[in-house]
Amino acid sequence: MIKRSDRIRKIATLAQAEERQQCREMSDSQRQLNGQLQKLEELEAYRRTYLARPRPSGSVSTSHWQDYQSFLQRLDQAVNVQQQAVMQGRKNRDLHRRHWVVKRQRLESLERVVERYRRQEDIEKERRDQRAADDLTVRSDIYDT
Repeated sequence: MIKRSDRIRKIATLAQAEERQQCREMSDSQRQLNGQLQKLEELEAYRRTYLARPRPSGSVSTSHWQDYQSFLQRLDQAVNVQQQAVMQGRKNRDLHRRHWVVKRQRLESLERVVERYRRQEDIEKERRDQRAADDLTVRSDIYDT
């Protein structure tokens, strides 16, 4: 006969595999977010560096000025797009974290059930062993008389 603790242990083993998979997914999303944050920092640093350059004194051609303004607009757009990617990355990471927390809590609950069943089975076994020992004592007393 299969013990209750063994049956639940099989379910807990499956839950553990699910929890580990969710943990890996959370880790992957964190790694992606870190990459997105790094890219954003690089873009912002590049923009700061470019804006900090001294403006040429004297006359600048209209086309040169327009190119400069166009470049700054494209750089600002790239920063905005990357900021949105970072926000989406955070949402994704937070979603994976919530899923992992649910899986973790389920696994911990199952492990507690397995342990409780195991303790109950140990107590029941001790009682059976004690009854068997008592029966042997009673039988030996009967034969001794």
